[in-house]
Amino acid sequence: MQKHKVRYTFHILQKGRIVQRYDSSSLGRFRNHIRTIKWQKSNFKVYLKINYGGGYYNNGIYGNRNDLLFTLDAFADPAIPKYLYE
Repeated sequence: MQKHKVRYTFHILQKGRIVQRYDSSSLGRFRNHIRTIKWQKSNFKVYLKINYGGGYYNNGIYGNRNDLLFTLDAFADPAIPKYLYE
């Protein structure tokens, strides 16, 4: 059976344009990079996408840190790829 690698991506959107993006297959590195977002400036949104491979993914747009981190924890659950591929 082929191993599917999970990819974590975020884009910071300001006035409908991407001003910063990050992509990683490491959840730890991805979380560390999210910590660098300056949430005090509230004039942006963050697009989060977790790609499980094989055309399966979860995504959404978030306006505050708590919603983004809560959703990241839910989307990054290791049971999701196991459910999809086993």
